[in-house]
Amino acid sequence: MIALIDYEVGNINSLAILLEDLNLQFCITRDEKIINNSTKIILPGVSNFSYCISNIMKFGLDKILKSEIIDKKKFILGICSGMQILCNSSEEGNVKGLGFISGDIKKFPDDYRLRVPHIGWNKVKSNNNPLFIDVDKEERFYFCHSYFFSPDNRSQKKMIISETRYGKSFCSSFNYKNIFGVQFHPEKSQNIGKKIIKNFANL
Repeated sequence: MIALIDYEVGNINSLAILLEDLNLQFCITRDEKIINNSTKIILPGVSNFSYCISNIMKFGLDKILKSEIIDKKKFILGICSGMQILCNSSEEGNVKGLGFISGDIKKFPDDYRLRVPHIGWNKVKSNNNPLFIDVDKEERFYFCHSYFFSPDNRSQKKMIISETRYGKSFCSSFNYKNIFGVQFHPEKSQNIGKKIIKNFANL
């Protein structure tokens, strides 16, 4: 059973519809016992970083998620802001994240020659990670963001499993051990987005 974390942000309903279409067992929850009994976790997010972290703390999910992900090594997929708050910190609000992933969230520069936020379909160049099984190496996914993940150092770049070019190349998904994150929105990416969620469910 997949625990779809409800911390009052994100496209919960869109993700629920996608999971239903795939006939996957899931529960929209922030209940500790239900999360403990889940097999995997999806952490959505469509909001600013500081608000997401504030709600995670308000509901006591930081300790629950640490226990499940860091201690028990349960698979998690963070989506958009849900991906970003897994990291150390963000320039959006200058606040600390959960720190499960070594790296920070950077803002596209103010003088960027392309429109920010980055909204719409864009090409995702992926590697052979299990999250991208049966997905074209240069498939298109839907994005909506103004910030992107930047790993701490060269060795941490190994966790990058796809990149996308928007003026410059940025990390559009990462994987470190049991932790996965995607900057794009599978729930808005039609059938190709379903493949990502199905692959995650099959891990």
